[in-house]
Amino acid sequence: MRYASLTEKGRVRDNNEDSCFSDGRVFVVADGMGGHRAGEVASSTAVEVFLHFERDNRGLDPQDRIREGILSANLELYKQARSDPRLEGMGTTFTCALLEEEVCLGHVGDSRAYRWRGGELGLLTRDHSLVERMVREGYITRLEARNHPQRNIILRALGVSDELEVDLDSYAALPGDRLLLCSDGLTGSLEDEEINHIVTEVTETEACCRHLVDAANDRGGFDNITVVLIDFEGRVARETSRPKGKKKKRRWWRGRS
Repeated sequence: MRYASLTEKGRVRDNNEDSCFSDGRVFVVADGMGGHRAGEVASSTAVEVFLHFERDNRGLDPQDRIREGILSANLELYKQARSDPRLEGMGTTFTCALLEEEVCLGHVGDSRAYRWRGGELGLLTRDHSLVERMVREGYITRLEARNHPQRNIILRALGVSDELEVDLDSYAALPGDRLLLCSDGLTGSLEDEEINHIVTEVTETEACCRHLVDAANDRGGFDNITVVLIDFEGRVARETSRPKGKKKKRRWWRGRS
C-alpha cells in the first residue's frame, strides 16, 4: 500500500482551516469552520481527540471505535465552544478511514470519500448539506446545487451540539483500488468526472495529490484544499462471505457523547 496527503489554503483564504492525518492505518480529513481562527482549532482538535481515543481503544470493533472516537471529538469541541467566547460557533466536518480487516469509514459533514476501481470513481459518502437534501427531495438539480447561494450550509458537523449522527460504512479493498478522502475545496472546484480523469491518469500517489490540488487552485482556489490518497497494491482486506444476492447494509448511528 502507498499513501500520500496534501493540504493547502488555496488562493483566496488567509489561513488553512483544514486538517488531515495519515499513517498507513488511519486516515482523516477535517474541514473546520468558525471565525477568529476557530476553524483551525476545531479541525485540529477533532483529529487529535479522535486519534487519541482510537489508539486507546483497540479492543473495540473498528466501526464502534470510529463512532465513539468521533463522538468524543464532538463533545470536546462542544465543551470548548461553550467555555471560550472566541470559539463560539466553531465546528468541523470529519471523514476518516480505518484500515484493518476491511476499509472502515466514518463520516460527518460535506468532506467526501471516493473509491476508484477499474477506471471508475464512486462516491462512498453522502454530503450532510442543505443543497444535498434539496437535490434528494427534488427541489433542485445536481447541476443547480453547484452554484446555489446556500451551497455552504452544513446540516451536520462536529462541535455544534452534544448529540451527533455519524455515518458508518465498510468494504473490502481489492488490488488496484484507490481511496480518496478530500475536503470540499476540491469537490467545489472540480466535477467528479474531472477528479476521475486525474485519478485515472496520474498513477504515482504523491503526484496525483499534487495534480488534484493544482487543478482546484487553477479554478480559483476559493477554499482550502485537502486530499488524502491511498493506493492498494495488494489485497489488504479480506472479502466477507455473504448470502448470494444480499448486500451488506450501511450502518447509521445516532448517539450522545
